[in-house]
Amino acid sequence: MLVALVLKHNWRLDDEKILWQDSIFLQNGFLRKLIKFCRQPIVNFALQAVIVLLVSRLVIYTGWLVYLLNQSDPPFWDFKWFYTASKLAHQHLSPFNLDIFQQGFCTFTKVCGSIPPFVYPPNIIPLIWFLGYFPINTAFTIWTVMHLIAIGLLLWGANILLESRSPALRNICTIAVALLFGLIFDLQTGNVATFIAVLLLWMLIFAKKDSNIAGGFCLGIALFKPTLAILFIPYLLLKRRFSLVLTSLITASLLGIIGLVLTGNSVTEFLQDAARGVPLWLNDPSNNPYISISRIDLRVVGPRFFPNNTFLAKLFSDLIVLVLLGLGCWYWYQKQLQTAWSKTIFLSEIALIFCLSIAISYSQPTSSVMLVPAVVFLINDLLFQIRYSSFSWGRISVWLGGIACLFIQTKFINGWLLTSLANNWQWKKGELPYILKVTIFTLPSYAVLGITLSVLVLAITSLRQLKAVRVASPQEKYEL
Repeated sequence: MLVALVLKHNWRLDDEKILWQDSIFLQNGFLRKLIKFCRQPIVNFALQAVIVLLVSRLVIYTGWLVYLLNQSDPPFWDFKWFYTASKLAHQHLSPFNLDIFQQGFCTFTKVCGSIPPFVYPPNIIPLIWFLGYFPINTAFTIWTVMHLIAIGLLLWGANILLESRSPALRNICTIAVALLFGLIFDLQTGNVATFIAVLLLWMLIFAKKDSNIAGGFCLGIALFKPTLAILFIPYLLLKRRFSLVLTSLITASLLGIIGLVLTGNSVTEFLQDAARGVPLWLNDPSNNPYISISRIDLRVVGPRFFPNNTFLAKLFSDLIVLVLLGLGCWYWYQKQLQTAWSKTIFLSEIALIFCLSIAISYSQPTSSVMLVPAVVFLINDLLFQIRYSSFSWGRISVWLGGIACLFIQTKFINGWLLTSLANNWQWKKGELPYILKVTIFTLPSYAVLGITLSVLVLAITSLRQLKAVRVASPQEKYEL
């Protein structure tokens, strides 16, 4: 209703304007009272102030970026790991070996001591090889520019998936995506989540246009972080996109072979190093599910509730994950039955897989950039309700629940609130009170669960509603 109120007098709605004006949202009695309330001078001033604050945040981000790139000694954060791995590969040394990596980390970044190991697979090495040709400051500047380009491609891809051609709705979609915490946090830390999200999003855009080779190339590159990309393999096999999957596997395999050669490794040596490094990496306070306050995946829910019982903690987390995967598989099966096992890629399926990719395995705040398709899906779902008068209080409640969970994944909650609260305790030593660990500090994980369920419920209920729409209006072609 608030969206409808904002858009009602917006001339850029074009052909959508009549739909919004005639929609049942604008006929609601509560909304009429809200319109009258918002027209009061003091309320209108407050609304304008909020808009100014939102715009000023973009200015602050721009200023921060300029300041960061002009520092003589930027903090670099996660970028240090990729830079060190590239420099070691240039010396034909293995970054997967913990001892070699820690020595190299001290040499190239001037940060010495015990640090988490490098746990990416070898197919990442050819992709970050170019970093080793530059000093760390120059390499970080290039890395940041690449992030900005990736953000632009991500916003472009989101607009491609948006059902409406209205400039106003495109602006709303762009702003909603830009507010995701992962988008700015990934840029700040120099991680790779934005690159993964862009590759997967455009892989699916290419797949929707039957460009399977281009899509497979994108997926093959994205497999350098398999925790975020691996679910797309069975999905595409279900869609019988065999050429896309084959291209992706060939691409990933070639990158992996090149990575092993560049680092002087064999498969056996890499597996031995990984077997040693992954447990140490998981025990780092930022990654340990019993201690970390930053993880947003569902694997931390069990350890938060049962910190003193490893068996129950793992069982509880696994149960949540299995139920989500089971519901997702049931929906995909029902969707395939309704579409006669079509090869068509649907946004509801895309959004669900993106959500599950960060829900069922290790994910940090940077990975919330994977929620971009969920944002687009929720906007499209609202359009669906408007266009076909499929409004119901139950459905809109689920939709609002998804929107509320997305708000938790913004800087306001997942950044400022949680960080400021956590600084009151020595959380790296596990000193957070139990009640806070299972409530406030698990909000990001609950939000991922809520967004996933929101997308799932709306997608399932759309199966029946869309079927009714097609029967009533066979000439309409609306994809949800």
